[in-house]
Formats: sequence, structure tokens, C-alpha cells
Amino acid sequence: MLPYIGYALREQNRPCLDDSAINACEITFERADDPLRIERYFQDADFDYVSVHALKLSPCSPAPPNRKYLQALREIALENGAESISDHLGFTRDAGAGVEMGHFAPAPWTEAGLDATCRNVNLIQEYFEPLHFYVENIAYLFRLPGEMSEAEFVSRLLTRTGCGWLLDVTNVYANALNFKFDPFEFIAEVLPTAQHVQIHLAGGFFDEQAGMYIDSHSHPIPEAVWDLYRFSLALARNKVHAVFIERDQNFPEENGWRQEIRVARRIAEDVAAGAKRLARV
Repeated sequence: MLPYIGYALREQNRPCLDDSAINACEITFERADDPLRIERYFQDADFDYVSVHALKLSPCSPAPPNRKYLQALREIALENGAESISDHLGFTRDAGAGVEMGHFAPAPWTEAGLDATCRNVNLIQEYFEPLHFYVENIAYLFRLPGEMSEAEFVSRLLTRTGCGWLLDVTNVYANALNFKFDPFEFIAEVLPTAQHVQIHLAGGFFDEQAGMYIDSHSHPIPEAVWDLYRFSLALARNKVHAVFIERDQNFPEENGWRQEIRVARRIAEDVAAGAKRLARV
């Protein structure tokens, strides 16, 4: 089964959303939650699979997410016919009413941090039922001291809560470059524990001054990320429900939008065809 494939919706890619290669779309909640809007965010467009992506659930915070934020997310999801909601596996504040930091910080990979995150994720899933909830691995510029590896933390979270994994392939690639680990091994350790999977793809750049790769959503997807994408699809088989490409800066011309989405679909088709051939052997 092929995953649904599409873009994270931006005003700049609306003109190409009628492409036959696109049958999915991701809404960023903070863009769609406009009190002056009198029409659904998709307007007249229809997709086979819709997901709403959030920025401020902060599931790794010590306190549960804000109830009003949960309610608004659910309303936007239902209004646009979404099947799922996602947010980042990190924290943006210290408590429910805490000041927003403006960026995602990685969770402390400790037993206490895992317990708090599982509690929050279970609360989120209960509130959003019957919608599926996915947690996304983040790109980080520092790591907090911990009692386990990131891969173990994510794996145990997925096992304990049954939530989905939004595998951001570019974030894995960035962290692997910056902190010197094997991205294929990371994915191979976590992916078997996920019951449901979505994938994010994006392009970034290497910041010479910082000496780090930055997941900026500002460049074409690099070949190394396409390789990790192919590997993830082959390993996950039919667990990948949707794939979304993100672009937030240096927007391409229309042909650029259409080319990347077609590459994503072609790779998915190649992996599916290869799996069928192996099944016949």
C-alpha cells in the first residue's frame, strides 16, 4: 500500500495542490487558527488524507497541555476533515501557563521525563479520539544529560502510549551529522516500535559559523535525506500512512514544487514494487 503523499500547506504552494501526485496535505494549526476566517482553511480543495500539525502542545513539559489549545486543535481538525494531529517531541515551556520559549527544546532522556511525556501523550490522545496523534522527533542544537539514548526514549514512549511516530527524516539526518551517530541505525531501532507512521521531508543547510547542519526548510531535499526516506519506507512497509514535504523559505517556482512531490511518490512506488517482487520469491 502506498502512503498518502503531499505538502505542508503554504500559501506559496496552493497553486500546485491540484497535481495528480498529491493526495494528502498537512495544515499547520498556527496558520489556520484565524478568528476572522469564515471558510475552512482548505477552501474548496479535497484530499484523501489530512493532518493538522501543532507547535505548542509541548508534550515533554512537566505540566499537561493547555485545555483551550487542545479544544481549538480538535475543532480545526474536524472542520477540515483531518484524520490525525501531530506535534513535536520536546517542550516549549516549563508548565501549562509558562512563557513560550519560541523554539523546541529536547526532552531530558530520563525515567522522570519519560513518565511525564507518556502521561501528557495519553491525555492528548484521549482528548483527540478518534483522531490519531503523532509525535515528531525534533532537530536540536544541544542535548540534555540523560539516563538513556534518544532512540530508547522514543521507542519506549511509542510502546507505552501506542501513539504514532511522525518520523522527520531531515531532523534525524541533521542530528546525526551534528552529534556523530548513524541515522540508519537510529531509524532501525525506533521504527519497529511504531504502530502508525507519518514522514516529514525537508531541506536545510550547513551553517559554517555554527559548525552545524540546520533544518531550516529552506532548500531542496538533499540526496542523503532521500536515501533515508527510501530506507524508512522499506523498513516500515505498510505502517507509513502519509508523507509530507515542508518548505518555509526560499520558495521554488511551480516546477520546483511539482518535482519534489513527484520524486517522493516515485521512491514510494519503487519501494512498494520491490516489496512485491520479494514477496513472490
